[in-house]
Amino acid sequence: MSNYSSAQIQRTLVAIELMAGHEVYGIEPKTLATQLGCSGSDVTRILANLREAGWAEPLRNDNQRWRLNKKPVHICNTVSHNITNAIRDLQIEQSKYSEVTA
Repeated sequence: MSNYSSAQIQRTLVAIELMAGHEVYGIEPKTLATQLGCSGSDVTRILANLREAGWAEPLRNDNQRWRLNKKPVHICNTVSHNITNAIRDLQIEQSKYSEVTA
């Protein structure tokens, strides 16, 4: 790791990855702790920070299980939209150059 790397931030990022795919039934903090190789209090801190940032939430019907919130989906949708627009713009430019050579 570089001098700028933070073990806590790295665990948080891995927690996000581990939570992906558990949107319907959620994942238990104990499972996250095991998979992250950290303590339950570390996971509690991670989940509290993710919740505050709008990235995770407890399930409505079972507050012992957690899932990702809408924020990462919105970010992915924004990236996808921007890439689609960039591809469209490039295709327009390509067609302009194709007209010149034809």
